[in-house]
Amino acid sequence: MTVEEAVRARVAGLAAVEAIVGARVYLDKTPQDPTYPLVLVYSAGDHRDQHLRGPNGLAHSRVSVEARAHEESGIDAYQVTDLFAAIDGDGLGPNASGLFGWKGSVGSPGFEIENCGHRGSRDRFYDSDERRVLRMTQDYWVTYRVP
Repeated sequence: MTVEEAVRARVAGLAAVEAIVGARVYLDKTPQDPTYPLVLVYSAGDHRDQHLRGPNGLAHSRVSVEARAHEESGIDAYQVTDLFAAIDGDGLGPNASGLFGWKGSVGSPGFEIENCGHRGSRDRFYDSDERRVLRMTQDYWVTYRVP
């Protein structure tokens, strides 16, 4: 499992996210003609830590989570902010309700996330009038154990 797959699994497993997008949480790319609203998870870069004796077993990755809504998808496209509130959560570590502050294990064998920090968000971006899709992105700095 990769860190992006772990974040995707975490986001897809959040009840509040599932209530809004169902199973439409994608990794790296969306289908050609997707159903909206949806969530897209992708890596925006990573690196591994080391000390003078070599790697220390931890790695960091900047993972972007993007919510997309079409104006004709049955919801107000600007309500994707509600989706982000559900994805971000409350920041309570092992008991976090979303990604922010989350620490835990995903999958079998477990992929260990040591911390998921909110790295920043980008403003809303509205695709051309032809597509009529609103996109919002949040970045997370994910620290994890190298499998």
